[in-house]
This record gives sequence, C-alpha cells and structure tokens, in this order.
Amino acid sequence: MTYYKMTYNIHFKRANLYGWGCNFKCRGCSYKVRSPYEGEPPLKVERIKELLRGLDIERVHFLGGEPTINADLPEVADFAQNELGLYTKIGHSNGSRLPPRGIKAMSVSLKACTDSIHIDYTGVSNSEVLRNFEEAYKLGIALDASSVFIPDYIDCDEIEKIASFIASIDPEMPYHIVGYVPAAGTPWRQPTYREVEGAATVANKYLSSVTFSCPSKEDVLHPEARDIRYRSVRVA
Repeated sequence: MTYYKMTYNIHFKRANLYGWGCNFKCRGCSYKVRSPYEGEPPLKVERIKELLRGLDIERVHFLGGEPTINADLPEVADFAQNELGLYTKIGHSNGSRLPPRGIKAMSVSLKACTDSIHIDYTGVSNSEVLRNFEEAYKLGIALDASSVFIPDYIDCDEIEKIASFIASIDPEMPYHIVGYVPAAGTPWRQPTYREVEGAATVANKYLSSVTFSCPSKEDVLHPEARDIRYRSVRVA
C-alpha cells in the first residue's frame, strides 16, 4: 500500500496524505458510508517530496485506511520532519502499531476496552492496541483519542471503561466521542444527541477534556460543508 492522494488545507497550512488498506475489519467502519478511495494510481515517494517542498505548509497529516501499515510512512514522515521541519501527525489510527520515528502526534480510535467486544467489532484483540497506546505516550508522542458510541453495544458502560483507561495514562488527554452513523449491513441504530451527550458526561468523570459530536449521514458524506478542517484542495 502507498499513498494515492494529497490535499492541501490553506486554513491550517496542512498537507494531507491519503493511503488505503486496513488491518482491522470494523463492522461499523465509516468508509462503508463514504469511501475516500476512488482507484487512483499510487504516488511515488519522490513525487510526494517534490509536492511537499513546493507547498506553504507547517503540518503533514497521514490518513488512511490505517496509516501505520503504509510502507512509505517512515520515509515520508522522516523527510517531512527532519528535512522540512514540519509537524507530523497520524490523523487517525486504530492503534495496532506504533508509529515510526518522524511522527510527532497521533489520533487513536479506541474501539472498545472490553476485549470480547473489540474482537466482535474489529476481528482482532485489543491487547496490542492498549499496550501501544501506553507505549506511544511514554515515547513522547502527543496523543488524543476518540471512540464511536453505538447504542446497546459500545454504550455508556464501555465508554466509561475506555475513559478510565485513558485517565490511567493521562487524565488531561483529549477524548472525543462520536455518535455512530449506520453503515449498510449493520444492526445498530444511530444514537440521539442526548445519548452521546450522556456518554460524554460519563467520560467527564475521568477526563478533563471531553468533546462529542452526533453527525448525520450527510455530515459524513460531505464533511467540508460544516467543518473547515475538511475544506482542502487536491494537489495530486
């Protein structure tokens, strides 16, 4: 797997590199609602470096799929940080692998704290995820976390366990709870705003920086309409 797309967000002076492929099989993956991949040919590493040199940027975000399984990530991240002096972040990760040297920050989606739920939802155990999350923090990588709230499945009880785990590492770590948007072939309903808010209230017992959102399917399909972070232009 390599990168197939680069976008540029002028508001944040940020380049976004998109890869494809994942080592989890999450039953409720948002890519089942909206896939960012359109079958484009891969970008060569030298072309990526050329583009990064030519942009007025301060940050590079690596996205996926699962960014940490991308074979080109170590080289591109090292170039971005050490040759261009850019802030490097994995924009979202399942936490299954530690990021390479050259990565300063990482957002981790913690699917579940209860291993049986994690296995049922993703197909794999969370033992490596939890271990990597703690190890990444010890290595000085700036972490933030998120979880998807799914009524009667990954609900308030499970969110409380996740929040407690995060707090055992750093009670000031940012944590975002997002309401589930139903994907085709899944049995779960979309939560109400009040339900997601209630989960955030539970997490606030353990963490000092909890936010939440309850997006609609339209928000997932067209995130740029409401969120300036997604208002980027494609450069390759």
